[in-house]
Amino acid sequence: MKHHSYIKSLQAMLITMALLVSAPVFSKESEDISVKPLDGELVLPDDYNKAEDKKCMTVCDQWGEDCIINPRTGSRKCRRVCKSFTEECF
Repeated sequence: MKHHSYIKSLQAMLITMALLVSAPVFSKESEDISVKPLDGELVLPDDYNKAEDKKCMTVCDQWGEDCIINPRTGSRKCRRVCKSFTEECF
């Protein structure tokens, strides 16, 4: 019976530690910053757009899906593909 009480107290301590470790930690600075969810756009500092040495690259402008359907089994194999491209400079 001694071991049973030790195991229960060990379980309670481990659960408490897990909750404390997994709890989010916020500083006072993070309260002032408004967090916006990203939708896939590149977020750069405000003064970055004034830089003279911007580099340009081709990126996907619109994503789509191409699927191949097996006529015998009816199974679909789809893959994500870029439908149109655009040039972005940053």
